[in-house]
Amino acid sequence: QKLSNMSFELAGAVATEATLAPTLRRWQSPNAAATTVPAPPRDACRAWRRSETGKVSLSAVAGLLVVPALRWRPTRRRPRTVRARLPRVACRAATEVQGDFVSCCSMAPSWEEAVEEVAQEVGPGFEAALVFFSELYVDQAQGIAPMMEKLRERLDVEHLVGGAAGGSIGQTVGKMATDYGAGERVPIEVERGFVLSVAAIRSAGAVPFFLSGEAQGDLELINRMAAGGQVRSMLLLADPFGPVEKIMASLDESFPKVSKAGGITAALRVGSGGQTGFMASMSICSRGNDQARLLSQGICGLMMTEMDVHTVVCQGCLGVGPAVRVTGVSGPVVTGIGGRPSKEALGLIYGAVNEELRAKMQTSLLIGLGGEGMNENQIDDGDWLIRGILEVTPNGGFVLGAGISEGQALRFHVRDKDSAESDLNLMLNRYRLERSFSGGNEPIGSLLFTCNGRGEGLYGRRHVDARALQNALGEQLGTRVTGFFCNGEMGAPGLTKPSETLEDREQVRPMSLHGFTAVFAILVPASKEA
Repeated sequence: QKLSNMSFELAGAVATEATLAPTLRRWQSPNAAATTVPAPPRDACRAWRRSETGKVSLSAVAGLLVVPALRWRPTRRRPRTVRARLPRVACRAATEVQGDFVSCCSMAPSWEEAVEEVAQEVGPGFEAALVFFSELYVDQAQGIAPMMEKLRERLDVEHLVGGAAGGSIGQTVGKMATDYGAGERVPIEVERGFVLSVAAIRSAGAVPFFLSGEAQGDLELINRMAAGGQVRSMLLLADPFGPVEKIMASLDESFPKVSKAGGITAALRVGSGGQTGFMASMSICSRGNDQARLLSQGICGLMMTEMDVHTVVCQGCLGVGPAVRVTGVSGPVVTGIGGRPSKEALGLIYGAVNEELRAKMQTSLLIGLGGEGMNENQIDDGDWLIRGILEVTPNGGFVLGAGISEGQALRFHVRDKDSAESDLNLMLNRYRLERSFSGGNEPIGSLLFTCNGRGEGLYGRRHVDARALQNALGEQLGTRVTGFFCNGEMGAPGLTKPSETLEDREQVRPMSLHGFTAVFAILVPASKEA
């Protein structure tokens, strides 16, 4: 059967992801000349977005009334008792401290009040922290440096890594956040407005770093840490205008056995009229340095030698049709699927599914790719790397982008509210079961890097991603989650749970850059003998 009049609807998907540039007030920083970077072309900022969020419409497909029926069976795959959470103390009064990980999210009307609320809740004795602050707070503070410097001082941590975000995630502190979340110390997702969230880690062997696309920054430090072989995990923040995928590949090459997760920060526009630019959206502030280090066009984060990170990547998709192999490739174009021309293979699958799936294929058709060397019959749901179809060639090939190889496993997918929630529960339950059988130290909390196209706009209700972790970690530990709404999410597809012993570790699957995805980075203290 032939497919014709295939149209593409990229615009809606890009709009759903939300724009990179702030939509709120603009201001001219007094230090604009020193902190701004040239504004790149808008298309360049979103090139990778189009490679994932493109949607294929089949509403104009002709000649599919009679097709051979295909049948297939979709592949689908005792919780451990978690440590009791330490009793929460009155942090304002005592020198006692809470557990090994503390999550805080403030919605105070000023950045100074927000800093005080989270600092009082965290208490003393923490080694490192990550902070995610809204663009409105950056506006108030006239830059990110004042917030970073004040917060590091009040938290009294060795290292603070922070980034700008359109929205943040964390456990409620202060009246406004508590009212918003309808409860004290519950995880909330705040997608807009005044919000600042903090994740404080008591002991992680944390070393902050920055790497730009031109191999500048802390290159000597990174090479030394890679050669030492003691880095167990990484938490990452990326600038929206840097060569993110290039730097990700470099980190994977230098640290092939290290689990990594992170997200792309918000773009911070400064200036007005024809004199606009973008200021640094990331920062590192360490003890002994009075000034925050402002960073752009690269990736920064924490290398940790005493903390493991287990990653759970939820791409929100449902597989459609059987898993097959790519049988024809021409550059970025897939010309053959399962031994048939690409359009013919798609037509066969479209004709074999029910009306509900056909409707979803008309609006949100995507392609899942297996990793190198993966057998198509052994790839679990959730382990596919999801990519959009950018274009259909005159000969019926599907343009997916670089990195496609003949023989690679492939399966069509769709994405919507129902598939996103189903995939979220599936992946977290998979993680819970794997931990039940493999054992190991208990987690202390989690970072969540979720797409700004998810949240209430996807699910129709608030806090879905932030509160889903309780199914995997239990009622107490599952609420300890901090994160932000990203312009792109970094992590290896599926689950990554490295061996506790560094000597026994195998190479982990490389990171990919995702969209419409929730990446959980679950923190697990390393055993002393590991």
